Amino acid sequence: MKVDLSIIIPAYNEERRLPPTIEKVLEWADDSVVFNIELIIVDDGSQDDTRAMVRTFAERDARVRLIEETHVGAMHAIMSGFRAARYELVGNMDADCAVHPREYERLLPFVSATGIAQGSRVLRDGLPSVENKSLPRRVLSFFMYRLFIGLFPIGVHDPQIGFRLFNRSAVLRIIPLMRLPHDGIKHAEVVVRGFGLGMAITEIPVPYIHDEDSRCVPKSPVKMATTALAAAWAVLTMWGQVAVDYHRGILSRCPVRLAAIFRPFAGCRGTGPERGGV
Repeated sequence: MKVDLSIIIPAYNEERRLPPTIEKVLEWADDSVVFNIELIIVDDGSQDDTRAMVRTFAERDARVRLIEETHVGAMHAIMSGFRAARYELVGNMDADCAVHPREYERLLPFVSATGIAQGSRVLRDGLPSVENKSLPRRVLSFFMYRLFIGLFPIGVHDPQIGFRLFNRSAVLRIIPLMRLPHDGIKHAEVVVRGFGLGMAITEIPVPYIHDEDSRCVPKSPVKMATTALAAAWAVLTMWGQVAVDYHRGILSRCPVRLAAIFRPFAGCRGTGPERGGV
């Protein structure tokens, strides 16, 4: 029997890159012996013809759905898709299809009621390195990676990848706890808070095609530096927020280093490094 899967793709001004991705997902789903899918495109307030284009696909194929949001960020759009999903198994991927949806088949065995499975651009296991990524972006990625693993010892090497598989009920437990204002780091917040709730996180190397046209990081050196500083501050903010939530008993497992620094600000409940699972 096939497994039902809701795939969520956030889209902002993606009238050019999104059509081949939709076609690729539907072609894969037609041939898949593992999944039945619905494909939810969450438009994040696009100013081009993205919505009209998705409606055209939806008229031709009932598996395609459109959700319209205001422009508040990709992770907000993904969370809207999770809430609207019809199926218990949910996954998210990027509009440029950087990771082919066939990789969901490799992630599937590692998802349970309390598990998260994700791809990784850092772990390679014999796969080729990510190509077409500029030197400034490689440097930025390296420093953000070092900052993250230095603050969050949760065993995740690629916290910002946009390719994950969840049990819907599990991810809906995470969403109400998220309060980081910086949308660009919310991919990381999902796994940090999932870990804090006692969930298992499995990371698997996946083939990844980098699109230099991505708007995640601006091309201007000045804007890139500003973005890097804002992202670093967001990571530090998340560190403090999550440490306080652990000491308040909101999280059952400590996902951060040096959490005791924030204990006086938390109104503590419990003292052990873990307070049980999910």
